[in-house]
Amino acid sequence: MTITAQRLLTELGRRAWSGFNADDMVFESEDSLQAQAELNFAMRYLTNLVDFPFRSAEQSFETDKNSEYYSMPEGQINSIYNADTLDELEFIGDNSSYDKSLIGQPTGYWIEYSNPKSQIRLYPIPDRTYNYNIVYNQFKPIIDYKTKKKKFEFENAGDYINLPSNLEYLFMDCLVLRTIITNMKDEQDENYRPTINEFNEAWRLFLRACKPKKIQSRVIW
Repeated sequence: MTITAQRLLTELGRRAWSGFNADDMVFESEDSLQAQAELNFAMRYLTNLVDFPFRSAEQSFETDKNSEYYSMPEGQINSIYNADTLDELEFIGDNSSYDKSLIGQPTGYWIEYSNPKSQIRLYPIPDRTYNYNIVYNQFKPIIDYKTKKKKFEFENAGDYINLPSNLEYLFMDCLVLRTIITNMKDEQDENYRPTINEFNEAWRLFLRACKPKKIQSRVIW
């Protein structure tokens, strides 16, 4: 089951001390607009707080002869490797001393930053067709329920969290609690500290569940 924007609003309305009226938590209703804005902010903040395994994605591309520029993925690059040989390209931070006219099999790359579109620049310039895969962390935590495209915000009641199904409910607890804390604002509120403590416990549980493999602690005598 996917957890939708409306499901999150409903959960917010049900929580004690949330500051939200359950009857008002209907997506895009005037009374729910603040909750929607805070949900979107908390969603982006929490999912991009850690390099979670589920954020990792791959994008493939094919080089053209004598063409050095290629599209960036929508995220942060971890590595680029040759899909046929599995050799990884070296990231070149300072390219000022490199011969930018050199042609051959690429061994490295750097990023040409520009607005609105940055590009990957391969070095040397490819002398023929090569197949590469980009491993990157994607930042868009929400999926549009109509187009299935990833995006940054809940824009429809049916938009849902971009998470593995086994983590959705654990994350929902964290997201709802974080939104309540943001909405509460007043640190003098008697429920402020207990809600933060509840969030911290839920977040620790979620972080443990995100680990792809359980490793038993070993005691050496």
